[in-house]
Amino acid sequence: MFEFFRSIVAITVPAFVISTMLNVGLTQKPSTMVGYLRDWRFVIRMLVANFVAVPLVMLLILRITSFDPEVQAGLLVFSLGAGAPFLIKLTQIAEHRVSLGAAVMMLLMLVTIAYMPLVIPLFREGSSVDAGTIAGTLLRQMLLPMIAGMAIAALVSGFARAIQPWVAILSNILLYVVIAATFIGYFPRLGDIVGSGALLATVVFVLAAFGSGYTAGLGKDHLEDVGALGTAQRNTAAGLIVAMQDFRDPNVLVVITLANTVGLVLLIFLARLLSRDNPAHVAAV
Repeated sequence: MFEFFRSIVAITVPAFVISTMLNVGLTQKPSTMVGYLRDWRFVIRMLVANFVAVPLVMLLILRITSFDPEVQAGLLVFSLGAGAPFLIKLTQIAEHRVSLGAAVMMLLMLVTIAYMPLVIPLFREGSSVDAGTIAGTLLRQMLLPMIAGMAIAALVSGFARAIQPWVAILSNILLYVVIAATFIGYFPRLGDIVGSGALLATVVFVLAAFGSGYTAGLGKDHLEDVGALGTAQRNTAAGLIVAMQDFRDPNVLVVITLANTVGLVLLIFLARLLSRDNPAHVAAV
């Protein structure tokens, strides 16, 4: 039975990633997203927070703890990817403009595609990770579906509006399937991982990342909120791709899935707190 659910994970992870990025492309206009990225100070602070400060936080956590190597690898991969599509949903919950969340997501995702293949081999002694293979997979499963969605929306807008709700539903279903299948398929391994303290480390990491992203907002409420959520919500899709392709130990994938689940629950709660200060009408813009 466990092997059956593990095979489901192998199929649904890329399907989840592709459908999620396709939905982003179907719903967001490039011109609107680019407009938010003209604030170069915010952009630079977000890049530093996500690709310098946050990984350093995780390295510090791993330095003062004594996790098994596969748990360390899972937490590290989880910390390195930024630009999660779920940021759009968190932006809605926080009642900020969806286009701002999409702009931040797109910026961080594009950098992640180049960043992860370069840095992962640096943290793995004797690593045989093929940076080109990782980059190619991330491009195919993340960037190309988003571009395809944008092209469909621009060329056949009626068709795009018709299929978008179904693509969004499919993406949500696949996320739940990935989480459930991972938990069931690797259930015998969960006890050791949970008991190791990895979940507590994840909570500390997410809160630290949230604070780091908040400071990137330069005192502007909408940039502070979305910057915090965008930095704390790591790109689990990219992490899962790397875990399945370049790590033989399945515990790496399990750790990433567990960390993502803990992070989602915590960030949904924080987004609802942030929404109390924001006008509800901007959420749908």
